[in-house]
Amino acid sequence: MSDTASETDSANDPIRSYARPPEQPLFDRVRTWTDVMPWLRLVRVARLAGAPVWLALVAIVDLIWRIGLEQMVGRSAGGSLVEDGWRTSATLGDLIWTGPWSRPVPAPWMDGLPLFMSHWAAVLWTFVCWTPVAMVLLRLGILLTAGRDLPGFVETWKIVGKRLKSAVVISALPGLCAFPLLLFLWIADGIATAERAHSEWAYVFAPLAIPAALVVGLLMAGAKAAIPFGLAALVSQEKVDAMDCLSRGYEVTFRRLPQFVLFLVPAVVVIAIVVGGWHLVVLAAASVMRNPVWTALVLRFPITVGITSGWAMLGGVYLLLRQSAGGQEVEDVWDGPKPKSLQIPSVKRDAKRE
Repeated sequence: MSDTASETDSANDPIRSYARPPEQPLFDRVRTWTDVMPWLRLVRVARLAGAPVWLALVAIVDLIWRIGLEQMVGRSAGGSLVEDGWRTSATLGDLIWTGPWSRPVPAPWMDGLPLFMSHWAAVLWTFVCWTPVAMVLLRLGILLTAGRDLPGFVETWKIVGKRLKSAVVISALPGLCAFPLLLFLWIADGIATAERAHSEWAYVFAPLAIPAALVVGLLMAGAKAAIPFGLAALVSQEKVDAMDCLSRGYEVTFRRLPQFVLFLVPAVVVIAIVVGGWHLVVLAAASVMRNPVWTALVLRFPITVGITSGWAMLGGVYLLLRQSAGGQEVEDVWDGPKPKSLQIPSVKRDAKRE
């Protein structure tokens, strides 16, 4: 009998078989093309360009919003709506970059209500109309990017309806945080520039005013992307908190700014292809129409497709940035509340009662 123990097979040794080498190959974890190029997942979001239910939803809300905006800002003296005022904040770029809380720039021809009141009424109307729809589209884009199928209409609205209060907090919090600093800057600027005799106050307030202005700039500039991403975090997780979602939005915006720009490039290309294709279809359809109302509604359809695809793309971009910033897998997305299990009576228990 030998004193040395026989060598065991490495395949049968649980410790050796599951131990990883100290260095892994570069493409060891690559399984699909989406692992090499994550932006390919955004191509799935283009499915919404052919989803009649969601496109009809965006078209109806867009029409209601424009009609309400027209009633708020009023009409010109001649009775016809000014074209520039009608187009204000109705383009895809405005709705994506400034969000549903974007302010339509009031036209100088407004009469009736004061300009200030009309402006904030339009802001509130825009927020009420577009925030729930933006949350719905963000969730659809997140699910499609994660490889899920499109959810049910009622199911999605139930999730959004339960989280509208948190959405209000996410949208308003950056402005509320910046308001005290803006008030200080307004007072300091008034003191420093009121009269030439008090110009020395500009040097006194400079050490405080300059950092305050930079903080306000970070809050408001970052909010352009942080608020949509915060809404995306709000509809993608089971247990959410408004502060946590907003902080996630700022985190993926500032910590992964180069990746954010790089992901936006393929997203914009996909949207341009989809909208361009529908634009050609719409031009062909409008050429056979003579009714101006029908023609106007048909010509508006590519913008509806752009709004739908644009907000959904933002949800997909957030999901990819979340993986880059926090290491969370793209597939790790909340699917929604689970249906309650049916309580089937037990046969044995009923038999004992008899």
